[in-house]
Amino acid sequence: MKKTVSVVALACCIGLTAPAMSQTQPAAAAAAPAAPVKIGLVDMARVFKEYNKFEDMRASLKAEMEIALAEAKKIAADAEKVKDELKLLKQGSPEFIKRETDFAQLSSDFETKRKVANVQYQRREAEIFQNIYVDAVGVIKLYAEHFKYSMVMRFNSAELDKTNPSSLANGLNKLVIYHRPQDDITDAVIDYLNRKYAPTNPAVPRAATKPATGTVPGVTR
Repeated sequence: MKKTVSVVALACCIGLTAPAMSQTQPAAAAAAPAAPVKIGLVDMARVFKEYNKFEDMRASLKAEMEIALAEAKKIAADAEKVKDELKLLKQGSPEFIKRETDFAQLSSDFETKRKVANVQYQRREAEIFQNIYVDAVGVIKLYAEHFKYSMVMRFNSAELDKTNPSSLANGLNKLVIYHRPQDDITDAVIDYLNRKYAPTNPAVPRAATKPATGTVPGVTR
């Protein structure tokens, strides 16, 4: 009988304390503050346009293509010269057949040179864009980690052109409708990229980058 009473008493104690324990657990969980969400914005179009390395790499590619085009133009000029000579030769004559063969070969060489140059240009241009994108993402990651950004989104900072229907339509479809000025970290990213970049063959001295306020290890804000 005493054993039965003890079991009942224990059950009552458990029944009384269990609700209290279940009530304290949610309270403890609620006491932990949620991490604040901090979102940064970067205008990648501006990064590509204002990053000196992108400008230099594009200029180098243009110079390479001009050399390739000059070679192609020379072949085209030689082909045109042979074409004019054919007009003065008797069709079917040995000399005519020889020059006709020369013209066909030059035409083939020109087309090959043109196609190869076009493929090389597209491949090199893709490599340039990838190179600049990797640089930019690296700096954005560094900046975001230092200033505790939860996320960095791409956006378009260009003002709406109310006189241009196409620009206005694109502006109305912007993902970011409102942001605080301090959320735009584009200037800081461009500033850091240009300060870090050291061209192998510097050309014309560049204009000073717009200074940003405040600095942290390797990053300007």
